Amino acid sequence: MEETILKLQKITKSFGDTKVLKGIDLNINKGEFITFLGPSGCGKTTTLRIIAGLETPDSGNVVLSGEDVTDREPNKRDVNTVFQSYALFPHMDVASNIGYGLKLKKLPKEIIKRKITEVLELVQLQGFEKRKPSELSGGQKQRVAIARAIINNPKILLLDEPLGALDLQLRRQMQLELKKLQKKLGITFIYITHDQEEAINMSDRIVVMRDGIFEQVGTPDEVYNTPLTSYVAKFVGNANVIEGKVSFVDKDNLMVSVGMESIAVKKTEKNFKIGDRITLAVRSENILVNEEMEYPITAKVMDKSFAGGLLRMVFQLNNKEELVASRHGINYNLEIGDEAKIGWNTYNAVIVNN
Repeated sequence: MEETILKLQKITKSFGDTKVLKGIDLNINKGEFITFLGPSGCGKTTTLRIIAGLETPDSGNVVLSGEDVTDREPNKRDVNTVFQSYALFPHMDVASNIGYGLKLKKLPKEIIKRKITEVLELVQLQGFEKRKPSELSGGQKQRVAIARAIINNPKILLLDEPLGALDLQLRRQMQLELKKLQKKLGITFIYITHDQEEAINMSDRIVVMRDGIFEQVGTPDEVYNTPLTSYVAKFVGNANVIEGKVSFVDKDNLMVSVGMESIAVKKTEKNFKIGDRITLAVRSENILVNEEMEYPITAKVMDKSFAGGLLRMVFQLNNKEELVASRHGINYNLEIGDEAKIGWNTYNAVIVNN
């Protein structure tokens, strides 16, 4: 059975008249890599600051390892934070930056030196001890900030968009390194990002936030392939969201009318009846074009573009809705203005809430 290390219980927070957090609840397991994903202003950084003790909730509780720490000072929580800005001391060398917290604890010099050597090896910065922050690249500075945070072996490491200042290639490299480091250390990582790719690549679970609430909490697979709401479907992976009405119900499928034609989706536990409005989400990579399919519908090509090896096509349905289809390495013999038959396998369409 997994051990819960952190509980957020009915947390609310307002700044002036703006309600930033609206009663959030979450249990986080020991050794878990969990990511709070959402756009600017959704409340993810405020949540992180409340966990760190840098903000106090208006109501609710923060429980760390079974103890209520809601009103406890940041330096008494056994939680460390890595910021996007690195927050390194410019006048100190790498070793002094990393060992600063241990020095404040007045540990013996030989223990501090040994621990610095150990974490430098973990973050692959051996030989950089005497360099100043101004002599480091962005990726190296980020490694120093992480080393400084983990040297105290905190119960939880909070990471507030730590890779946001790095270029794309380095960011992807650091994603892999962070995930490996987290598994090696066994420390619970709570990560903040607005980048869905980062969240999917790194996380054990993802918390999708919107306007101070949790829209969905689940594994990357659950959040990507079975979104609960149209917001999650569009925010994580840019799914096509289709509105229609139930036109027919059998034991396995629902038929949904979109304009003058009908499409199919697998039934869920929820009972629908003819005439009910319904919202579907279908990933662009699951759209079939001029292929064998059970329930094709007619669409017109509105746009066609390549991004690397990815072909992206925009189709307009007869009700003027647009869908995007994407494929790697396939160039359909279709041009803008052409008509095509499109559709999907019924199990690739997910019924979502608005």
